[in-house]
Amino acid sequence: MGIAVLAILTTLAVPAFTQLLQNNRLDAQANEMVASFQFARSEALKRGVRVQVCPSANGTSCGGGWNDGRIAVANPGDDQEVLRVWASPGENFTVTPAGGTIGFQPSGFATGSAQFDLSMDGTTDNNNRRVSIENSGRVVSCRIDECGDDS
Repeated sequence: MGIAVLAILTTLAVPAFTQLLQNNRLDAQANEMVASFQFARSEALKRGVRVQVCPSANGTSCGGGWNDGRIAVANPGDDQEVLRVWASPGENFTVTPAGGTIGFQPSGFATGSAQFDLSMDGTTDNNNRRVSIENSGRVVSCRIDECGDDS
């Protein structure tokens, strides 16, 4: 009798636990993306130069998609310096839009606003995350179904 109850409880708990783990991984990736943009903004303010975050397939130059990984670059162009490299989130993550570049001026303002949607295989649409960069340089993350109209 006790084994049957344990089997039923395990059968009910495993899918919920799996979903919890996937949601935590999605949260972690969204938080890492937020941290990369905040790092770039902070470096732009500290160094007094333009700093950008861009997708990078090789970790040394811009190119590829956000799923390939990303780099922070000071003085984009001929004299650029790679400040930090972030690895690919993995094949089961999708970042939309796939490309683009986010830059921060020495004042800390972004060169434009942008938003990225992160999803992961096996999660439901209402658990996907959105990372938004405002013109002011503010970076926020939220669940897509809980983001306000201004995100």
